[in-house]
Amino acid sequence: MPVPFPVHPPITELLAAFQRGERTPRELVQACFAAIDAHDDTVNALPTRVERAQVLAHADALARRIAAGEPVGALAGLPYCAKDMHRTAGLRTTFGSPIFADHVPATNDPVVQRLLDADALLIAKSNTPEFAAGSQTFNPVLGTTRNPFDATRTVGGSSGGGAAALACGMTIVADGSDLAASLRNPAAFCGVVGLRPSSRADPALGNGGANAFGTLNQMGAMAARVADLRCIERALRAPRAPRPLAQWLAELHAEAMARRERAGQPLRLAWSIDCGGTMPVAAPVRGAIERAIASLREHGVELVEACPDLDGADACFQVLRAEYFVENFGELYREHRARMKDTVVWNIEQGLALTAERIAGAARARSAIFARVAAFLRGFDAWLLPTAQVLPFAHDIAYPTSIDGRPLATYIDWVASCLRITVSGHPALTIPAGFATEAPGEATLPVGLQLVGHFDGDEALLDVGERIEAMLAPLGVRRPALAT
Repeated sequence: MPVPFPVHPPITELLAAFQRGERTPRELVQACFAAIDAHDDTVNALPTRVERAQVLAHADALARRIAAGEPVGALAGLPYCAKDMHRTAGLRTTFGSPIFADHVPATNDPVVQRLLDADALLIAKSNTPEFAAGSQTFNPVLGTTRNPFDATRTVGGSSGGGAAALACGMTIVADGSDLAASLRNPAAFCGVVGLRPSSRADPALGNGGANAFGTLNQMGAMAARVADLRCIERALRAPRAPRPLAQWLAELHAEAMARRERAGQPLRLAWSIDCGGTMPVAAPVRGAIERAIASLREHGVELVEACPDLDGADACFQVLRAEYFVENFGELYREHRARMKDTVVWNIEQGLALTAERIAGAARARSAIFARVAAFLRGFDAWLLPTAQVLPFAHDIAYPTSIDGRPLATYIDWVASCLRITVSGHPALTIPAGFATEAPGEATLPVGLQLVGHFDGDEALLDVGERIEAMLAPLGVRRPALAT
């Protein structure tokens, strides 16, 4: 018989239960351990794990601090999995590569350290494709991560392990990174939420790459719901000194009340399913997005079918991505080319062939696209489009080569719906938009709706996301777990 996925309460409710003594971090950790034991042999989301006695001892220490009214971090006692692209001190970090199969870092990457400073409890590393290349989570070191809704399908990627772990109730907090689609795509394929933040240079947080001032790749997070994502994002981007848990909760309550008052204001949204016919979208995804748009209209949302001019975004991304791969993996390529995945090699070699003129042209194009999208968004609260152009596909397919009969030129063309937003620099949030099937009798799979917001307006985008999430809730319910 299928074992149901645990449905954990929102972060604010968990913290409030800790504060009242009604629940302990140990109990929450043990619930996540139980979900791992029930599902991860099949799903393979968290192949590298922290020793359980160590996690439970840390959970008990936090419980004592909370009970004594001592200062704690904003995520005190919440289980957390770190993407295997992010270095964790004393815990194996493979980057999904045979070159680093036994690599144990001495220090934490900044994204990990910030969440640990917020008193999140690291329980595991989440699986990722080799060097996070490709939206299909498999690698020769730790194997394939399977979709919780159908074990024959992919979870997407590259933050696929974290998305699957959230869907299965194995964790509360999951970090990630997003270059082309790596937070949004797996979140959509697993029925959770993920945010690619506004493209900012933040050398203190880093971007998971060698160039700490780069903006193409962004650190971020995924969560079970938008309100949880907000809590995690704040711990990442605006870390604050520890304080008594009662104080954190009072602040969160006051902010929630203010948002509730603003929620009565009308929403005006632009939407486009296929970017004006410039991008193929599989029929089941198109149907699910159409149902979501109809549901929003029934809730009184003003919806305008329109999209910004994204001409040149695909070519621009290809150049900037290739440059990124040379920055980060060019030296490894020279020494270990034969041990690298073919798509990683392809990206690096594309970058090595670039001229300064092409890189400069891509930078100019990106600036122009940013300006066009910013101008388009004036007068709208957000722009809606599909997160992924296809449903989760078979995990033994490396990437789609066509969509509804339309051939795709490269292995990343099927994530154009996300990579074009990456180029624009604007924040993008994916939320569940219901389910769809490829054919009668086949698996029912999640579909994600992508919300693009104003640059540097990430909090406002999360506000819009919470409202839309509530409106679309009737379209999708948590599916039964995989049979074990």
